[in-house]
Amino acid sequence: MSFWAAQILGLTGSLISFTSLQSGSRRRILLLQLFCCLLWVVQYGLLGAWTGVLINLLGLARAVVCSFNDRPWARSPLWLVLFLVCYGAAPLLTWDGPYCLLLGLAMMLTTVALWTRNMRLTRLLFLLNSPPVFFYNLIAGSYTSAAIEVAAFTSFALAVWRFDLRRKSAPAH
Repeated sequence: MSFWAAQILGLTGSLISFTSLQSGSRRRILLLQLFCCLLWVVQYGLLGAWTGVLINLLGLARAVVCSFNDRPWARSPLWLVLFLVCYGAAPLLTWDGPYCLLLGLAMMLTTVALWTRNMRLTRLLFLLNSPPVFFYNLIAGSYTSAAIEVAAFTSFALAVWRFDLRRKSAPAH
């Protein structure tokens, strides 16, 4: 029963996350991301994937800081450093094998992608974060989340092609 509950929670969180960017409101996107992190904490807990639990608890904290990034205290680059260190340490604290490093690496890439104002770099980092998340989810038993990650990777690759590669190679008129 907990296996199927975990799959449903993972699928729900992944679908909400995947579609949240279609919302026109930053506040709504952040609220949806908070909700996704909560679903994933429970899902990974049911699967016994403790790195996923800790990483998503950190994701909750990161979303809270991002929601206040209009205030000086939340704009400090020290937050970036803190989250990178925490995402690097989380797999070591919950070590269950080398695959745990995949999720830590992916969330480090995501954190830099969310921090930078360079959209080309943001798209590239989201593209690069997708394969480690996919493989972590497969190994941890989150098969529905892994399936959604294939769609996310396709979306990220399309965005890189549309906005970064195609525009470079388009002939000038």
